[in-house]
Amino acid sequence: MMKNIVVLMVFQVFATTFCSAQVDSFAQETAKASSRQQEVIKKADNYTIQRLIIYKGNQILLEKGQNGWMTPALRSNENQSLKEGLDSLAKAIGLTVKIVKLSGVYTYKFKNLPDHKEVSYRTHYTAKYLNGEIIQPKQPDREYKWFAIKDVVNNIRNEALKKETAQILMYPNTLWGGSFLHTFKDGEFESVVMTEDFYPLSDQ
Repeated sequence: MMKNIVVLMVFQVFATTFCSAQVDSFAQETAKASSRQQEVIKKADNYTIQRLIIYKGNQILLEKGQNGWMTPALRSNENQSLKEGLDSLAKAIGLTVKIVKLSGVYTYKFKNLPDHKEVSYRTHYTAKYLNGEIIQPKQPDREYKWFAIKDVVNNIRNEALKKETAQILMYPNTLWGGSFLHTFKDGEFESVVMTEDFYPLSDQ
């Protein structure tokens, strides 16, 4: 009888250890799978940005954020069509617009930025204001404001965006291309250079 009890106890210890190991193994595999899934999701976001140059007579709308004044933008990582995305961007501002045309497709590459190895694009669309009143953001450091066309470029601090926007405003009837290389050091932005000068993708 005592021998049977000892055998049973040994079996219980073995079973508990085995099950615990199996649970740990399963948890580790689940964590790895979750990590791989997150990596896939992260890679699916190539940091492509859609920008809207909204005309209201002789004015253009700019958005003030962490990097200063810029044309309003939408990150292309949602399950939306092109038109849905642009319409939702304008609607969030409180405006209804008519998309006129694609005006710029610029390529961005990044150096020394491990989590941003993909090439990304900055697409610029011109639009006409139809109606609506601006809904100002609740964040104290954000703001929307209409600028005279002649003052738009001087108020944009980002060098790449400044050049992109200036080219479109100077030659509005042409669809423009061009490329920029952004260099980082220790995770901080260091410089940007234009690696391909502006070139026409089409004339309209």
